[in-house]
This record gives sequence, C-alpha cells and structure tokens, in this order.
Amino acid sequence: MSTELGQEPIELTLYDGAGLKAKDEALIAAFEQKHPNVTITGRYDPDDVQAQNAPRVLASDDPPDIARVIALSDVAGDGLLTNLDAYADAYTWDELPEGQLAQYRVNEDGVRGEGSQYTMADGFTVTGFYYNKELAEQLGMSTPPQTMEELEELLAQAEEAGMVPIMAGNQTGQVMTSTQMMLNHALGAESVNEWIFHAPEATIDTPEAAEALATIQDWAEAGYYPEDTNGTDATAALGRFANGEALFYASGNWDAAALDEQMGDNVGFFLPPAPEGQEPATMSDPASNFAIPAGSDAKDAAAAFLDFLRSEEARQVVADAGFAPSGEGEVPATEEGSVRAQIQEAFAQLVEADGQVQFVQNATNGLTTTWNSEAQRLVDGATTPEDMLDAVQSKYEDELGR
Repeated sequence: MSTELGQEPIELTLYDGAGLKAKDEALIAAFEQKHPNVTITGRYDPDDVQAQNAPRVLASDDPPDIARVIALSDVAGDGLLTNLDAYADAYTWDELPEGQLAQYRVNEDGVRGEGSQYTMADGFTVTGFYYNKELAEQLGMSTPPQTMEELEELLAQAEEAGMVPIMAGNQTGQVMTSTQMMLNHALGAESVNEWIFHAPEATIDTPEAAEALATIQDWAEAGYYPEDTNGTDATAALGRFANGEALFYASGNWDAAALDEQMGDNVGFFLPPAPEGQEPATMSDPASNFAIPAGSDAKDAAAAFLDFLRSEEARQVVADAGFAPSGEGEVPATEEGSVRAQIQEAFAQLVEADGQVQFVQNATNGLTTTWNSEAQRLVDGATTPEDMLDAVQSKYEDELGR
C-alpha cells in the first residue's frame, strides 16, 4: 500500500444512496481539485434499497472502489471489504475520536466496536429536539430543559395550552427518534452501542428498556404526539412543525436546512437531556460510512479519498450539506445564530463527551421494519413495551443466527 498517488490517471467509482448524491458530488469535486489525476464517478441506488443492494454490489465482478455500508459485520465477515489497518497506521486514523473509530471496526467474531478498521465516515447525523422559540416563550421556556423532568413538565404544559408537544410523522417511523432518546437515557450509550455492535449475549429486552418504552407509550396516551401520528409521514410532520403546530420536533440534522429556511430565527435545537451527573448521548449515525471493496483495483487512491474525509475542506462540504463532519477540530463555518450553527456546536459537545450512539434500527439489515411497525403499535396501545422488545430481540437474534 502507498499514500502517494503519483501522476498517472486513476479512475474510481463511488457507490452510495441517491439522497446523499449532492454531498458526495461536492466531496468528489473537492478531492479531484486536490488530486487532478484522479477521476471519481458516482453510482447511486435509491436510499431505501441501497443497504439491501450493497452486499450484491460488493460481491459483483466489477465492484466500486468506494462504497457505503451499513451492516458492517455481515459484509466484513463475508470477506467483501478491505482491511484498512495498514492505511489507518499510515494515515494516523487512530487520532480520530474513539466513539467514531468504534463505528468503523469489527472483530473476527462479527462484534463491532473493536478489531480491525473497515470503514471511514464522511460525517454524521445528530438527533435532538428542535423547538419553536415563540411557543417556548409562551410557556416560559427561556433555555432548553436540562433534565428529563424539566422536559416532561414542558410537554404537559404544551398539551394543556393546546399545542402539540412533540411533532412526529410515525407513518415513516419518526416516533423511533424519541424512542431511542429514552433508550439511551435509560440504558446508557455504551450499553445501547454494545447491542447494536452485536456484543455476545447483548439484549435490548431488559426491564430498563421496557421502562423507557413505557414512557413513550405514556406520552402517546397523554396526547404528547399528534393524534394522527401513525397516518402522518416525515415530510408532512416537518411542514406542520415549521408552520407552528408543535413545541418540539424530535428529528435530526437532515432537517436543519429546511427549518432554517422556513423558520429562520424562530427555531432552536438542543441535545436530549442526560441523566444527572452524566455526559450527553444521542443517536449519531454515519452519513456515509465508506469502505473499500475487496475487489477494488485502486485501493491506494480509494484510501486517499477516505483520508481526505477528515480534512478541513471535506469537513466544510459535509457541514454545508447539513451533516456533522468526521473527525474533530474547529466547528465549520455556518451562519451565526442559525439552527445549523447550533447543531454543529451540539455535535462538538457530543464528540467531546464520547456520546455518539448508533441508530438501533441499523443493528441488522432487517430490523427497521420491525422497529417501525412495533412503534406504531406502541403509540396505538396495540402492544406492550415488553412485547415490543421481545419482538425486536427475536428478530435481531434471527438475523444474527443466534
């Protein structure tokens, strides 16, 4: 392997989900400007099928040179990815925050968070609560709640005032955002990540997790979500929040640009309250977790692209696209006072606290449908927290062959 790309023409192919195309094309342009002898062609599948198609694409006779992967354990275990340890040593990737490195590693037993490095992300999502400042002021909220008790007091006040406390389009699984917030709060970042990373005998089916889900069900019964949440999709929920229908909107930085445009100075953002005496933790998944397929014939150039992702140029591109950039360092330039600036500051705080937690729906390839359908039944009162967790854990073990 080499970190030198020379002067001869090099052609690479990058594979990702179509919803990430604009970000990827900007990153490609910035990299090609720095390395004019390298040409990268993007290849994209629809977002909802890219994760399912990835193993087939990686195993093809002509795989891409750079590819986004989600179910890292599966494809690494099947020998479809390049072990990046030699590149990690050459490029000093061990200097990255440990919470990020954990998302790139998997050991020989398929347990993530440890072992060899196989991926590098360009950036991360960040989830928390957006809030309508005018409505918050009406309730006497001058600063974001610092504890879960303060948050629940505000939810009750909003419902009494005729506001929707938490906007959520659960037709597309948005209640799962606040559900994971409660799981993180009850179980802690390390415990949730161990389950997502397939640690031996890890289970989500615990009394503490059931208590977290019981809180979500209580919120639904109390009217803290819209009555029609299960019939509302994420796009409609975003619009309704922007139009002033709700106090809070539990979502991620992918909505920041739209809310900045539609609400201006009237929207704020904060991380979920942490338990007393603990550091903040929230769901912060890789935007594009890039690997180098084992069948690539231009691995050195592909690795140079992965290393570029932590450069200041790439960090700014990722921030401009609405994501939190890889690595650590100065917060990328964003409009002062904008909600995007607030999110970048929140992410810097999260990285310092080592509080990044992966999305529970991405623990295995097939869990998203189970989580979403069970979350719909939970808010409808059609299942119990215990039965929901049993269904999720059973699907998890079935997918892992345990």
